[in-house]
Amino acid sequence: MQSLSTVWWVLPGLFLAGIGAGFINVLAGAGSMLTLPALIFVGLDPIAANGTNRIGILLENLTAARTFYHHNLVDLKMGIKLALWTLPGAMLGAIAGIHIGNLWFQRILVVVLAVSTATMFLPKIVTGESTRPDGDASPWLYPTLLALGFYGGFMQLGIGFLFIFALRHFLTRDLAQVAAYKTLIIALYTLPTLVIFAWMGQVHWGAGIVIGMGGMIGARLATRLTMSRRGKLWVKVIMAIVILAMAARLWV
Repeated sequence: MQSLSTVWWVLPGLFLAGIGAGFINVLAGAGSMLTLPALIFVGLDPIAANGTNRIGILLENLTAARTFYHHNLVDLKMGIKLALWTLPGAMLGAIAGIHIGNLWFQRILVVVLAVSTATMFLPKIVTGESTRPDGDASPWLYPTLLALGFYGGFMQLGIGFLFIFALRHFLTRDLAQVAAYKTLIIALYTLPTLVIFAWMGQVHWGAGIVIGMGGMIGARLATRLTMSRRGKLWVKVIMAIVILAMAARLWV
């Protein structure tokens, strides 16, 4: 297992990054833009950071999914069915992410950061309409989930935005339900990918648990905001802020 920097602020910093990531991930996506760089900065190589990051992703999405379920925002049977479509791709993606090598992973990470930010400026990504009855799954949803599973297993960064796109276009336009299904799907496919990364020795459990504890707090805050009276408005506002922050980070 790789060692972290021993500077006093490392663990508090990871905890705060986890809170921010959990909050952003539930409402929009791209919370890994906080935690992946933080893990690399404190001493982990990119692949170990990618594996360790899955602990926080699992805990924060389980926390959010449980809350959404208790508020009847997700059909558990449907959510599990959707998640099952992501599992084969997610496990293959995790294996690919481990064996690709740190240099190539770093290069792909930079490209993904740029592309995911740029595509968020396309209005139809978030607000596209459809003539399909709301709540009925489009046939296009299932192969899309398989592909998203592979990407989520491989890198995870920005997967929330991609699930928002897929679920808004191919399942339901209700943002609260989109967030609910998104968190359940990600939680369920993250578990086997975490096992794969851990089996290959690419998980730092101490750092991951610190981030995960912060992520659970951030997720709770985000679910409360989503279910508030103006929850849909807040989701859109947070998504806009995240988009602008990503654009600014890549501009400088």
